[in-house]
Amino acid sequence: MATALVVLLLAVLMGREFFAPSFAEGALVLLTGLALLIPGLSLIRRHGLPGRERQRLVAENTQLRHSAEEANLRFQHLFDNAGDAIFFIHPETGTFLDINRRGEQLLGYPGRTLTDLPLGELFPGEQRRRYLRLVKKVQRNGYGEVPDLLIRCRDGRLMHGELHARLGDLGKHKVVHCVLRDVSEMRRIEAELRQKNRDLALVNDIAHQAAGSRDAERMLDSVLGRVLETFSADGGGIFLLRHQGSELHLLVHRGIEEPALSDLRYLVVGQGLAGRVAANGKPRSSPDLRHDSRVSLESLRQAGWRGYQAVPLVSDQRTVGVLFFFTFKERIFGREEVRLLLAIGKQLGGAVDSVELYDALQWQHRLTEASMRELEQSRLQLRDSLRRMELANRTLEQTERLKSNFITLASHELRTPLTYILSGSQLLSDTLRGRLNDEERNVLRAIHDGGQRLHEIVQDLLDMAHIEANACPITRGKVHLPTLLAEVEQKFQEFFRQRGLSFSVAPLPTEELHGDARQLGKTFHRLIENAVKFTPAGGAIEISGNLLHNRELRLREEQLRNFSTVFFTRPMPPRFLQLSVRDTGVGIDPSEQMRIFDKFYEVGSPEGHFTSRTSFGGKGVGLGLSLVKGVIEAHGGMTWVESPGTGEGAGGSAFHLLLPLEPLPLEGAHEQIASLSGHSPV
Repeated sequence: MATALVVLLLAVLMGREFFAPSFAEGALVLLTGLALLIPGLSLIRRHGLPGRERQRLVAENTQLRHSAEEANLRFQHLFDNAGDAIFFIHPETGTFLDINRRGEQLLGYPGRTLTDLPLGELFPGEQRRRYLRLVKKVQRNGYGEVPDLLIRCRDGRLMHGELHARLGDLGKHKVVHCVLRDVSEMRRIEAELRQKNRDLALVNDIAHQAAGSRDAERMLDSVLGRVLETFSADGGGIFLLRHQGSELHLLVHRGIEEPALSDLRYLVVGQGLAGRVAANGKPRSSPDLRHDSRVSLESLRQAGWRGYQAVPLVSDQRTVGVLFFFTFKERIFGREEVRLLLAIGKQLGGAVDSVELYDALQWQHRLTEASMRELEQSRLQLRDSLRRMELANRTLEQTERLKSNFITLASHELRTPLTYILSGSQLLSDTLRGRLNDEERNVLRAIHDGGQRLHEIVQDLLDMAHIEANACPITRGKVHLPTLLAEVEQKFQEFFRQRGLSFSVAPLPTEELHGDARQLGKTFHRLIENAVKFTPAGGAIEISGNLLHNRELRLREEQLRNFSTVFFTRPMPPRFLQLSVRDTGVGIDPSEQMRIFDKFYEVGSPEGHFTSRTSFGGKGVGLGLSLVKGVIEAHGGMTWVESPGTGEGAGGSAFHLLLPLEPLPLEGAHEQIASLSGHSPV
């Protein structure tokens, strides 16, 4: 009797302690305790006990019975409401004996239906053999587990289950109790993680391969092979954008046969699926090209292409190419596959940009090296040219100095004999006036006129020497232009009449002008003399004037700066007076318009030279315009000429004199004169 009570008590205690970890073990212990308790109660009834002892035992018995019933209820409650599916399995056949409510929910079968269900329905194929091996292992070792077993649910869905089984006793019988957990979501996440890891490894491999390569074609061909292998594709290729992004050129390809290959060599952006990817930078796919209207090349259908996927190669949000591949079977590409391809496209796009930039830098480096060699050669040539130029400049300066010295010396040496000639001829003319015949008088007049002309040339040479020596005498005073021009006109009236030339002076601005009236008078005399010599009979000469602001001159700087080397390099007064001498003569060729201001320069061939101050086509020594330029620049102005060309009806010429209305300081005038020494405009 005592033994039965102890066993029963242990059963209750063990049931309470182990229900949570193992419901079946607690149930087995409880049932064993009850089996031992029943014979003990029968002994009490047969042999009898003292009244008080009997009452005590009956009370304990009643209490134990209530505890056992409560334990049984708790066990059943926990069994039915457990979070895991729990099964009782026959240890010999592996059939299900009982299942809790969670198990019914997982599998979708009611308990009675499940116990009658063949194992092949629950465990398809190889899974049934794995399950039976688990049952045998439990029989042999008392415990076994399977981390991943596929179980077919009632709705046909395959569930990934994790099983933990333990062998126990149920009275005289052995029973296997098993705990089942649904790990389908965990396996799905694990599978996704493994796939993500594989994808990441692929992208990293491609990135490392792209970063370590400087040969774009070889690198892209290797990556293409890797992509085709990863996605089990039958062929594919990589296009790169060319011609400012208007064309796709097939750089590498695999598994593409003729005539499809020839058709794919060059594509226009926007043509076909690949062209659309290049146009908008979005991936394009087709499960079956045979029925896809976007396909522009019939040769692709004839080649048996069906499944198709194309993604852009992107660098800095700019499409630089297209990666595509195809299969000979229908295929729908999943979202994750497209995402992986887009990631590969970004890696390749950056790599292509880097390689092309590297190639461009290498090409630029080679060009730079070639340019440096050419520059070094040019530097040596320039050094030699500078040496020669310095030698030529020294020679030119020496020649110019000798010429100036000769001019000065000759002019001074000529003045004394010229004085004798002029004074002697004048004396003869006055003394022998009544005793000379006409021929003798003409000879004497010719001697005097020739001497006078030679005296004027010598004076011009002296003026030029003074200008070049920075010793030109410039006085400052108010200049009354109408009076000055009237005096010049008076000197040429006879020549105008003889040649039938008209002369006019347009109304001039009334602003006050300061300068050297004598030098300005000689300047206008030289310009009118020049116009008379190059204007045919019946022509016209006109003098006009207008005001100019310095901003107007700045706008014409590019056109005028070649006529003066210093005018535009110094500060300008706000206003200028522009005086123009126009004629209807033969004009000046554009190639000679700047050279006519050089010393001793004459237009035309020297063979036709003849000296005359007023005859049409007559020429001088070539100092007149040089003196005009020197005097005007000494006043702080500049001189230029305008002429459409030469020949009959060319429109003549216009010589423009620009004079500042504010007086130029004397030192400024000296600087202007000094700038002329030994130099002529080019």
